Amino acid sequence: MKSLKVISSVFLLSLCLVSFGQSTPAASGKMSVYFVQAPHTPEQCLGTLTDLKTKGDQYLSKFEFGCMSGDHTAYAFLEGKSEADVRAALPKDLQANAKIQKVDKFTPDQIEKLHKGKM
Repeated sequence: MKSLKVISSVFLLSLCLVSFGQSTPAASGKMSVYFVQAPHTPEQCLGTLTDLKTKGDQYLSKFEFGCMSGDHTAYAFLEGKSEADVRAALPKDLQANAKIQKVDKFTPDQIEKLHKGKM
């Protein structure tokens, strides 16, 4: 049952990718949203917070942190033209280990079309 759900999810995602075209955000100049998970050690924590603070209040406000509960990870939804652009905007200490995933939103109409196989 679990494998059927995975296969169905992969199929629906494939349909979405084909229906939305194959142009990349960088090629079209459009910004995409990326979910960023940037782990750091307890020893790096204060330096990481300081580095993010120096990028400005607007940038810092995009992040949530698990540090106070023992999960030394910075979480954010950031916009960029590519994963590489988003990674480059992170402080140097976070870039190597950051997990960055492009994410999308769906409208109710798009979901309905997916159910009907029209996307």
